[in-house]
Amino acid sequence: MDWIMHLDTDELLYPGGASEYSIRRLLADVPEDVDMVIFPNYESSVERDDIKDPFSEVSMFKKNYDHLPKDTYFGMYKEATRGNPNYFITYGNGKSAARIQDHLRPNGAHRWHNYAKSPNEIKLEEAAVLHYTYTKFSDLTSRRDRCGCKPTKEDVKRCFMLDFDRAAFIIASTASEEDMLRWYNERVVWNDKQLNLKLLRKGVLTRIYAPMAIVQGLRESGVFTSVIAAAVDNAKVGQKESVDRNSTDHDHEDEPRTSFVAANNARKILNVVEPAPAYRDKDGGASAAVPPLSPPGLDDARGEGLARW
Repeated sequence: MDWIMHLDTDELLYPGGASEYSIRRLLADVPEDVDMVIFPNYESSVERDDIKDPFSEVSMFKKNYDHLPKDTYFGMYKEATRGNPNYFITYGNGKSAARIQDHLRPNGAHRWHNYAKSPNEIKLEEAAVLHYTYTKFSDLTSRRDRCGCKPTKEDVKRCFMLDFDRAAFIIASTASEEDMLRWYNERVVWNDKQLNLKLLRKGVLTRIYAPMAIVQGLRESGVFTSVIAAAVDNAKVGQKESVDRNSTDHDHEDEPRTSFVAANNARKILNVVEPAPAYRDKDGGASAAVPPLSPPGLDDARGEGLARW
């Protein structure tokens, strides 16, 4: 294993600029003295409100600030934002891959850190992370269902870091199904074909068909079906082993046999959601993890605040 990378289940890596359509080839060409490569993210731009399978139905994406001329980005900012809080509805600071080496550790869900040194990093000029965010209307309610905050502007800050996520949670918690669908079409769906064509010509939007073709091919060949079936079988075996181990524990003979599995699953979930402690660098100073960040806004057009990019 040579590289490790941050990637969520609603993301795909796009190896643009590689001599072959291959992440393996892309990373093999990275200079040996580079410790970390940053993939700027492109954000999905859905054209319908009835998407069921984003990876095989979405082909239009909004390009990252890092892959656009500055004049184009700020010149088309208002049209590309369409009244939303930011240029991207969710994060804009990309994801990264790190070369496996001693003292490596994650620095949040977007970057990597090394206890022994400051990683030497580069930003890729063509490759990107394709972020399929809010591609399905049901994504609104799924965000609502995983947070116990009150639907107020202040309380929702406890659960969500980005402005659009907060607004989406409030809408999903307070509006009717009809109003939610209307809001989704106004804020998420790109149904103005003339605007789409204009932004495509300017390079703000782009079409990427390869992931769609690959995923459709994998599905038609039966690869997905066999992988999912194998995963289910493995899960059943793991659960049986856990129950069998529990059956030998005489201290818990009166408890249901499923309690051991449920408790372990709960612990796993808790371990995931507990905030990680701030790491300490080689000088002993504490530093917070890199959070999801919105792209530069119009206030940054004069160059203020762009250092983080």
